[in-house]
Amino acid sequence: MNDRYVLYALAFSFIFVSAFILLSFSEVKISEDKFTSIYFNTTILEVENNTSNLDGTEIIVKNDSIVIDTLKTYYPGDSFFLDDKGYTLNMLNNDSILLYNYTKKIDDMLYFDFAIENLEGADKNYQYDIYIDGNKLLEGNESIKSNEKRTIQKQIEYKEPGDHRLSVKLNTGAEIYFNFSSVKK
Repeated sequence: MNDRYVLYALAFSFIFVSAFILLSFSEVKISEDKFTSIYFNTTILEVENNTSNLDGTEIIVKNDSIVIDTLKTYYPGDSFFLDDKGYTLNMLNNDSILLYNYTKKIDDMLYFDFAIENLEGADKNYQYDIYIDGNKLLEGNESIKSNEKRTIQKQIEYKEPGDHRLSVKLNTGAEIYFNFSSVKK
């Protein structure tokens, strides 16, 4: 009687393992999802001999900081403007500098740029809303062809002291955000 149960267990195990092996080798069809990508842009600069270049402006790497045009020193987390475009120094090493294309510490002007990439398989009109601390400040529309991306640059005068959150929301439900500090002079 016990031999019968052993045979049943072996037969079941053989069937289970065989089915698993057959399914493992069968072709799995992965559906191509259509989606929209939204993100804040970053800039990566190469460093050679402790020097880099951003849009024609020389940047010198010194220890844990950068110096722009031998005038001002910036440390990770500091923001600066160059040719009306804002950046925040994220990190640096001997080979590269990583900049966020938005300002995290501001006096009066908040800058950011973000990209919307249409991977939906058809041309699409996107509506976006820009909020600071949940309050809607701006809105816009962008028509983007299939498999293309559009970079949107914005500057907002903002003088409220304290810590804040800027968020960009698309009509697709996608949302991105970053936190920033506004310093009262």
